Amino acid sequence: MCAKRKGLLPSGGDSPLPEHTPSPSDAELRQGHRARLRQRFLADPAALPDYEVLELLLGHVYLRRDNKQLAKRLLRRFGSIAGVLAASDSERRLVEGCGEAVDSFCALMREIIARSAQSAVQRKQALDIADILRMGRERLGLSRDEEVWAVLLDKQNRLLTYSRIRHGSFDRVELEPLELVSLMLRHKASSIVLMHNHPGGSFRPSLADRELTGRIDAALKHLGLHLHDHVIITPEQCFSITLDRCIDQPRP
Repeated sequence: MCAKRKGLLPSGGDSPLPEHTPSPSDAELRQGHRARLRQRFLADPAALPDYEVLELLLGHVYLRRDNKQLAKRLLRRFGSIAGVLAASDSERRLVEGCGEAVDSFCALMREIIARSAQSAVQRKQALDIADILRMGRERLGLSRDEEVWAVLLDKQNRLLTYSRIRHGSFDRVELEPLELVSLMLRHKASSIVLMHNHPGGSFRPSLADRELTGRIDAALKHLGLHLHDHVIITPEQCFSITLDRCIDQPRP
């Protein structure tokens, strides 16, 4: 009787059982999905729908999370990527999955957009109203509180400085003509364009806006300085108080 030799297959031609291949983990699946989404974006950015662009952005906030459903919830709530960026922190917190990290990221994105528009204009030798509106739109169009910004120009309409003068509340900001006189003398400016926003959406100037514009104009003229314009900015419209009409708002 022959002994069974070690290592021989059992009789009947049975094959050895295949080794078990583990299923990919959730983290691996997410990583693969993001890599494919990123490749599609790089191949043709305009081809991606808004929710996938927002999903890519959120991937820089929540690195270990599937962000597709969060992106869709945000767009359902706020209507667009611009709406998501413009929403207040408290509004975004009402969307499941949002937290402080998303708030910080949205604030960072708004600042990047505003500074990009500003840097493009600052390189120009002389500014016109379209350049100034472009800076104002990106800086103030999504702001949740009223702010006043000033563009100071020299005699050749070259930009001397662009800065915030006041930060107010949702529906009010205070300003005195003397502040602008002091600012212009300090920077040796010849003229100024004022811009402030109406977060509520109405581009029409209030009676207080018109009265303030008149006081500023008179104060500057007394010193030989010039108020080029005072513009109200909303996400959709720009209104020149000086010209008393809507003016074209450049789009990127």
